[in-house]
Amino acid sequence: KRFIGFSLSELLTAMAIIGIIAALTVPNLVTSYQRQSMVTLLQKTYLELGQNLTILHTEQYNKTFYQSLLSLQGRTVANTAGKFFIGDANNKPYYNILKDCETTAQPCFAASYSNINGTSTQAFTCNDGYNVILKSGTAMCLIPADGGNPAKVHVDVNGPDGPNIGGRDMFTFYIYDDYSIDEKDITPNKIKNGTAEAERNTLFNNSCLASTIGEGCFGKLLNNNWQMNY
Repeated sequence: KRFIGFSLSELLTAMAIIGIIAALTVPNLVTSYQRQSMVTLLQKTYLELGQNLTILHTEQYNKTFYQSLLSLQGRTVANTAGKFFIGDANNKPYYNILKDCETTAQPCFAASYSNINGTSTQAFTCNDGYNVILKSGTAMCLIPADGGNPAKVHVDVNGPDGPNIGGRDMFTFYIYDDYSIDEKDITPNKIKNGTAEAERNTLFNNSCLASTIGEGCFGKLLNNNWQMNY
């Protein structure tokens, strides 16, 4: 009688091939999953901020953008961005806050961030803004508009935890006077005249991979329907 099967050497060879394939593919799959998880957290933060800005705009309908909690106009950060996050006796909070770091970035944010290229690491401070960790675990620093500059937002989607790389878990974007959220210099007029997408791509090429705070990366995600393919 003949018995059909695999010899021990054939089985070991097959297992070795499977191991090599797994070693080549699994790390890439894990990295891709981790990156998309970061993007999902960023998208959630973006949508929540947009909703809160809509509520703020509606509730302060008789005030201009520069009279809102998003602009200094001679006031302090605590009396503008701080009230937007945590509220006071006259203003309800727009967020559920896990940790309030006020005008000091740490411990809400990591002490330093690197760029995607791996060529630079810089200390992170946001003393001119208001720093919190949201209930979701995301760190945000809101720098109110001042002197013609739009309000600026830094977001680390998983707080001070790693990887602490601009464009991976750290991103920077802006709030304009129509309460829209976009990249640096992507003003509402550029959205209306159809030049925003091309300018976001240009900003990405010029800034994202070298930025320790993720400038230029957020717009690329908007253009690519929230896919981190860089």
